[in-house]
Amino acid sequence: MESQALDGIDRSASWIGRWTDPAHRVLRSIDSDEIAWIGPGEALGQAFTAPGRFTAVCVDLVCEGEPLGRLELRDPTGVVASTVIEVGGFRWDRFAHYLELAEPAGPGEYQVELSLDSGRVGWRTRTAPASPAVDDGVSPRPIDGVASRDGVAEPGTRAIGVETVPAPNPVFRKDFEVIGGVREARLTAVGLGYGVFRINGREVTEDVLEPAQTAYDRTILHRSYDVTPLLETGRNTITAELGRGFYAARGANTWGWNLAPWHREPVMLAHLEHLDDAGVRHVVASGPDWQAAAGPTTEDLLYTGETADARTEKRWEQAIVVPPPGGVLREATAPPVRRTEVLAAQRETVVGDTTVHDFGTILAGRVRCTISGEPGAEVVVRHAEQFAEDGTVRCDNALAAGESQVDRFVLGPEPVTWEPQFSYKGFRYASVQVRGRAEVSEVRAVRLATTVAEAGSFVCEDETLSWIDAATARTFLNNLHGVPTDTPVYEKNGWTADAHLGTDAALHHFDLRESLVKWLDDHVDARDATGMVPMIVPTPGWGREPDPAWSASMVLIPWNLYWEYGDRALLERYADPVRGYTDRLLELADGGLWRGDSWGDWLSPGHWHAPEGPEPTATMMLYRVTARTAEICQVLGMGGEAERYRDAGRTIAAAYHAKYFDERSATYRSPEAGYRQSMNVLPLAFGAVPTYVAGAVGAGLVDDVEERAKGHLDCGAVAAKHLLPVLADVGRADLAVTVATRPDRPGWGIWRRLGMETLMESWDDTARSHNHYFLGAASAWIQQRIGGLRATSPGWRTFDIAPVHDDRVTWADVRHTTPEGHAGVAWRRRDDTWEFEVEVPEGSVATVRLPGQPPARLPGGRHGLSRPATPGAGQ
Repeated sequence: MESQALDGIDRSASWIGRWTDPAHRVLRSIDSDEIAWIGPGEALGQAFTAPGRFTAVCVDLVCEGEPLGRLELRDPTGVVASTVIEVGGFRWDRFAHYLELAEPAGPGEYQVELSLDSGRVGWRTRTAPASPAVDDGVSPRPIDGVASRDGVAEPGTRAIGVETVPAPNPVFRKDFEVIGGVREARLTAVGLGYGVFRINGREVTEDVLEPAQTAYDRTILHRSYDVTPLLETGRNTITAELGRGFYAARGANTWGWNLAPWHREPVMLAHLEHLDDAGVRHVVASGPDWQAAAGPTTEDLLYTGETADARTEKRWEQAIVVPPPGGVLREATAPPVRRTEVLAAQRETVVGDTTVHDFGTILAGRVRCTISGEPGAEVVVRHAEQFAEDGTVRCDNALAAGESQVDRFVLGPEPVTWEPQFSYKGFRYASVQVRGRAEVSEVRAVRLATTVAEAGSFVCEDETLSWIDAATARTFLNNLHGVPTDTPVYEKNGWTADAHLGTDAALHHFDLRESLVKWLDDHVDARDATGMVPMIVPTPGWGREPDPAWSASMVLIPWNLYWEYGDRALLERYADPVRGYTDRLLELADGGLWRGDSWGDWLSPGHWHAPEGPEPTATMMLYRVTARTAEICQVLGMGGEAERYRDAGRTIAAAYHAKYFDERSATYRSPEAGYRQSMNVLPLAFGAVPTYVAGAVGAGLVDDVEERAKGHLDCGAVAAKHLLPVLADVGRADLAVTVATRPDRPGWGIWRRLGMETLMESWDDTARSHNHYFLGAASAWIQQRIGGLRATSPGWRTFDIAPVHDDRVTWADVRHTTPEGHAGVAWRRRDDTWEFEVEVPEGSVATVRLPGQPPARLPGGRHGLSRPATPGAGQ
C-alpha cells in the first residue's frame, strides 16, 4: 500500500493501527436514501446480530408534529430495554435518539422496534444495497439484519448504530539504532483521535489533546517536534499511546459523535528522522515493522472519561497498515493546549471512603494524584461544577449515555502518579473514592488551556462591571480546546452562535487570530453542497438545518478578525464561503422573512425557546449576515455584489417592519407574546429601523426596561449582546449601566454575588452549566464604552477614547495590544474634571470624545490631558 506523506516529508510513513476484534467495533448503518414513515398504531423494526456485548442502540428518526411513541430492544426472550420517544427541548436530528441499556447486553440476535401512539415519525432507511467493503481491521462493521414494518419484513436497512463495548486504546512501539551520534532530530507525527508520543520513555512535547479536532475526512492536523535531546547512541524506542477523542469517539450521545462518518479505531502516522554527526539522514517511519498492543487505557468514552489499569501486560503483535483517514494532512498553526496551572484543593471533606476536593474555582482540565496500595485496588474520580441534589459530586448529563465525567484507575504493583491523558472535564469539585486497600495523596487539579497570548485588560470602579468582563474572559478560555466550545462538561461542541456572539469581547483579552482561522477552516470543511454551515462545527452530521441566528459565524467572525487585525487577506480567504453561505440563506428566505427553524433568542429569562418564536430573531440575524456580507464585498472591491446584498438587506428590513411593527405603540411586537425586548433591540442594533420611527422604537425599549422589567434585561443570548449598546445609542447609557449592574436575576450581578468566577448558561437558577460564555458577549460594550477604548477602523489605525459619563463609574483602566502596538487609557473623573493618561501606538491616531466638547486628536505616543466634565450621561 502506498504511504501518505506528511507536508514536505518523504513518503515512507504509512498509517497504522491495531487489528480490533469486530465484537469491539461500532456496528452501524448510517446512510439513507428514503424515510420510512409510520402513524399511530404502526411500527417499524430492524434486526441485527451483535457480535459482542453492547451498551446502547442509536436510531436516526425524524418527526412531524408532536409525536409520542416508544423504542424497544428485544431479544428472543422479550423486551430488553425501552424508552419513550417524544418531542422535548432539543430538536430531533441525526441519530439524536438512543436506547441506553442498564447493563451491557450479550452477543446474539436482536430486534429494535419503534411504535407510535400519536403523531408521525419517520426512520431513515437505506433501500439500495450497501457497497461491499473489505474489513481493514479498524473500521465499523455493517448491520446484517432485516428491516420490518408492522412485523413484516421489507427491503432496506434502517439507519442504526450499535454501541459495543470498546476495545482498550492501542499503543505502538518501534525499536531503532542510532549510530554515529545525533546532530539534529525531528519527529512529525499524528495520532487519531489523540496521540502521546515518547522517545525512550520521555514525552516529546508538553502539548496535550493533540491534534485539535477537525472534520477528519477533510482535514487532519499534525505538528513537528525537535527531539534531538531525546535520542541516544545505541538502541532507542519510540512509542505512541493513542486516545479516541472525536475521531474514534465512543459512548452513545445525542450528537452522534460515535457514529461520525470518519469513525474508526485509533490510528497513527509518524516520521522520525535524524542527521548523524557526518550529516547522513536516517528515517524511522510508521509501517508494518512497528508493533501494537492493547494499552493500559481500557476505556476512553467521550463524555464519561478514562479507565486505566496499571496491571495491563502488553502483548505485542504486528501493527497493521490501514488506509489513510481521508483528510488532507496540514501542519497545525493554532496554539496548542497545555497544562497551564496546577491547583491544590482549598477545602477537603471526608465521607466514608470518599474525599471531596473543592478547588475554589471552575476550570477545564483533569485531576492528578499519587496512588499506592495493593494491586487491583481502584480509585474513582468524579468531577462536577456543582454538587448534586443529594450532596454528592455527580454530573448528570441527559445528552450522553452512562456516567458523566468519571475517571478510574486500577492499581498495579507499583505506586504511581496518575493523570488521565485523553480527556478533560469541567469542574470545581472532584470526589476521590477508594475501593480496596489504597492510599491517595497529592490530589491536584490540572488546568488545561490553549496557550493564546493575552491581548488586553479592563478594570473600573464598579466591581460588577469589572467582574462581567473578567468572568467572560475566564469562561471563554475554559472553552477553547481545539475549537471554541459551549461547555467543557455536557457537550464540548463548537456551537456557532456562542462564538460569533462572544468573539469581539474575547478578542479584547486574547490573540485569537490563529485559533479562529483554524475554526473558520473547519467551517469551510463542514459546509454542505449548497454552501450551508451547520450549527456545530465540526459536526458528525448533526445540526445541518440552516439557522441564520447560529451559523452566522461563517460571516461575522471573518469580519471580527478583519476589524481587529486589519488584514484584508482574512476576508479574501473566506470570501467565497461567505458569499455562498449568504446566498443560500437568501434562497431559503420567504419574502425577506426567515420562516425556517431556528434556536432564535435562546434562553431568555424563564424560557428555553423565546416566547416570540424563532422567526423575529432569525430574520434580524439574516439581515445582519446580509449587511456584513455587503461590507465584506465592498472592502474586497466587489461593488456590484455589495449593492446586491444591500438590496437584499433592504428587502429583509422592510419585511420585518411590515410584519412586526405596531403603529399604535410604535414598537415591534409579537402577535402571540406582545412586546419583547429582543424584537426591538436587534433592529435598532443593526440599523434596520426606518429613520422616522427609530426614536419611538428606542423610547419604547427604554420604557419596557424601566417600567415592566424594573431595570432588568428580558432577552436571551442573541439580544443580550446588543441591549447595552442600544440603550447607550438611544441616549440612555445610564440605564445600560443599571441593567449591567443589577444584583439580582435576571442579570450578571447575581452570579458575582454567588461568588462565581465564570458565567452561567442561562439567567435562571436552574442553569445546568456554570461555564458558558455566550451571555458575556455584552462585555464588549463594557470594554469599549465604560473603559472607553473602541476601534473606529480596521486594525486599530484609528480609535476613539470615549468613556460614559455616569457617577457610578468615575474611573477605569483599559489596555489592548493592537496590530500597531500597545493602546490604552486610564481615566478618572473628579471635581468636574476628566483626567486621562493615554497611550497611542505609533502609526495610529486616537480621538478623545467627551460630551459637550470638541473632539481632540492624539498622535502616537503617551499623552496626559485634562478636560472639564460636562454633567449628563446621554452617550
